Amino acid sequence: MNAKLKSNLLIVLGAFMVAIAVYFFLTPTNMTIGGATGIAIVLSYLLHLPMSYVLFATNIILFALGFLFIGNKFGVKTVLTSLGISFIIFILEKVIPLDGPIIDDMLLQMIIAVIVSAVGMAIILNQYASIGGTDILSKIINKFTGLDLGKGVLLCDLVITLFVGIVFGLEIGLYSLLGIIMNGLIIDFTIDGLNTSKNIIINTEDPELVKNYIVKELNHSANLYKAVGAYTGEERTVIMTVCSRRDYLLLKRFIQKNAPNSFLVVMNASEVYGFRWRNILD
Repeated sequence: MNAKLKSNLLIVLGAFMVAIAVYFFLTPTNMTIGGATGIAIVLSYLLHLPMSYVLFATNIILFALGFLFIGNKFGVKTVLTSLGISFIIFILEKVIPLDGPIIDDMLLQMIIAVIVSAVGMAIILNQYASIGGTDILSKIINKFTGLDLGKGVLLCDLVITLFVGIVFGLEIGLYSLLGIIMNGLIIDFTIDGLNTSKNIIINTEDPELVKNYIVKELNHSANLYKAVGAYTGEERTVIMTVCSRRDYLLLKRFIQKNAPNSFLVVMNASEVYGFRWRNILD
C-alpha cells in the first residue's frame, strides 16, 4: 500500500476513535480529558447547542488564534484531522442520537473513553499530525512566556478541568482530572508500542548463514563488525541488525535451529529511521 495512503487511513481511523470516545462516553456525562473537545463540552452545555457545532467553532477559533499569534506552525494534517473529528461527531449526532449515558457507571465510561481516545490520538500523533486543541494554546503561551510546550498543554487542560468542576460539580471535575492523567500515560505507552523495534547484536560461528537469512528471508539489512573474543582471543564477525518484533521472533527461531551456539544481545529500539523504515524527513 502507498505510504501516504496508509498514513491518511491511519489518521482517519484515529479520528474515528477520538470522535467515538467523545460522543458516546464523554459528552453524555459531561466529563472531559481536556483539549478542544473539553472546551466544547462545557460550551455546548452552557449554550445549549449541539456538541459538533460548538467543537467545529472552537477549532476554527483556536486555529485563527494560532495563525494570528504563531503563524502556520501546524500542518494541513492537523487542521483536517481536527475538523474531521467535528464532522464525524456531527454525523453520529444525526445517525445515532443519544438521550443520555449509554452505561450508568461513570468510572467505566471514563476508562473506556480514555482508552479509545488515547489510542486514537496516539495513532494520529504517530503520523505526524495532531488534533490541535490545547497544543495551539500551549504554543501561544510558549511564545510569550517561554513555558515548555508539554507543561503548557498540561496547564491548559488543568484550567479546562477546573471549569468543568465549576460548571458540572466536583465529582465530574475529579473524574476529568483522572482522565487527563490516564490519557497522557496511555498515549505515550501506545506510541512507544507502535514504534518499538528490536536492535539485535549476534555473535555467531556462522555469520554468513545468519546474514543471508536476514537479508534474503527477512528482507532487512545488517552491519557486520570484526570483534575479538576476550576469553578465546578468536576473531569473529558480529552482526548488528534491527527488526520488527515479528521478524525478531522469526530470526530467533532460525538461530535456535541453525546456529544454537550463537550469542545474542537484544534491546528495544524506540524509533528507527532510514531505508525500509520511517522517513526521517516526514
